[in-house]
Parts: sequence; structure tokens; C-alpha cells
Amino acid sequence: MVTNEARDIMSYKERIDRVIDFIGKHLDEELELDELCRIACFSKYHFHRLFTAYTGLPLMGYIKWLRLKKAAHQLIVHKEEKIINIALDAGFESHESFTRAFKQISGENPTDFRLKSSWHTWEVPPYSVPKGDTKMINVSIKELPARRLAVIEHYGDPKKVGGTASKLIAWAKAQPVNLKPKPGEAFGFGYGDPKEVPAEEFRFDLAITVPQTLKLDGEVIEKYLPADRYAVISHRGSREAISEKIYWLYRDWLRESKEELGDLPCIFCYYNFEHEVAETELITEVWLLLK
Repeated sequence: MVTNEARDIMSYKERIDRVIDFIGKHLDEELELDELCRIACFSKYHFHRLFTAYTGLPLMGYIKWLRLKKAAHQLIVHKEEKIINIALDAGFESHESFTRAFKQISGENPTDFRLKSSWHTWEVPPYSVPKGDTKMINVSIKELPARRLAVIEHYGDPKKVGGTASKLIAWAKAQPVNLKPKPGEAFGFGYGDPKEVPAEEFRFDLAITVPQTLKLDGEVIEKYLPADRYAVISHRGSREAISEKIYWLYRDWLRESKEELGDLPCIFCYYNFEHEVAETELITEVWLLLK
């Protein structure tokens, strides 16, 4: 068991290394997210982004790569073994799905690889996280006030988040008070990167600030954003391009700042919307709760 003292002295990289070591030793087992979070001493809200920021691959992508790497070893060492048996041992359901995944990474099918033994492809995992110019990113640590929020939780396909947002807008318009959010009073809570998390496991909360006296009903629930310290960065432009700044926060800024993350997911604070301004004029802040 990892104690609080051990957690405090371990760097973020050391915590990820502990997870990588555990995955390697239990590759043939069912790996539970809660167990990996416990080993890393990370909140499940941040685990996926931290893991990807440090390894360059989403968690499931990294596990898949390790299993394919092990299969590559078996292809060379056990040349008499049928490829389908190696594929099944690696967790693939068919020769075809194994060959497709293997070729996607190595550039050649398992049969050709077995003949050539071109091992250099498997020396390091492919790095998929964008590394844009992050020199000009300014991070502010702000003491932000508490906020009462009206929230609708979205579960499932990230492509359908817009439909959930429409529900929150319709609810707000039906209320007896004007709930059109002022700049900085509409929020999104990202529990995982949609590029990493399987669609069926994706969650994203949509929220607006509401008065204390307003009664909430139906699928609109009450939550509070606590008054506390937050790391804040600002992004101007398409929200599709915000990922590299978020990964920079998790990978570089946290390590250099020595700050610890609090127990809330990554928060998006919206100052305007696509129907109001040109995409290049969109302003979004990213907030990370700190301890």
C-alpha cells in the first residue's frame, strides 16, 4: 500500500513508472482502472490524461502495444508456433484483427516480421501526444469563489454532447429567471479525453451558474464548484486545438510547479460560444483544482 508520505515524495513520473511496472507484470490479467489509480496515487479524474501525457499513448493503447510487443517476441522465439495461437494469447479474437493491429504499428504483417526479425519497431512505443509550441502559455494560480451549478451529466458517445447541451439550454430558457450565462459562467467537466476513452465510458458534465434560490428538477442536478486554488490557462480559438495545452499542463507544468491535483476533473470555463463569435475568437479557460 502506498502511504500519503510516499505519495508526497514521489514525482509524477515515478508514479507513472510504478503503473507501467505493474502493467508489465500483470499483462495477461484483467487490469482494473481503480487499481491502477491506487498504485499511482492519482484521482481517476486525472489518471487518463496524466498517463497519456507521460507515455504518449492512452492507457488501453499502451496495454495493447505491450501485448503486441510480447507477441512480437513470441513470433521470433517460437517460430514453430501458429500465429493464431500467439494472437489469441495476446488477447485478439482472430488472426485478422491481430494482423491488422500488428501491421498498424510495425508496418508489416506477423509473417513477414517473423522472417525479417526487424525488432527496431518495437524498441519504444509510438508517441501520439501533440507537442506544439507551449512556450507562451501562461499559468495563473487563482483563488476562485464557490459557485452553485445546474448540471446535466452526459454519458456515452462524445459526438452526442451537443444534444445534452441543448437539453440544458432548453431547461434554462424555461425557468422564471434569466439564466443566460455571462462570460465565464458556463462550464464543462471533462472526465477523460474523448480521443482516449471508449465512447461507452465517456463522461462530460455541462453546467451553468444558477442562483441559490432556484429549484432544480428532472435530470438537471445541483453541484457546487468549491472555493479554492485553481491553476488556470486561457485558450483562444478552436476548442479542438486545446488538447496540447492540457497535456502540457499535466506533463510539464505540474512537474515543474510541484503542485498536487485536487479531486475534480479537468474544468472548461466558457466565455463565448460558436453561435456568438467566429471560431478564431472563442475564449476558453482550463481550470485544474489544486490541493
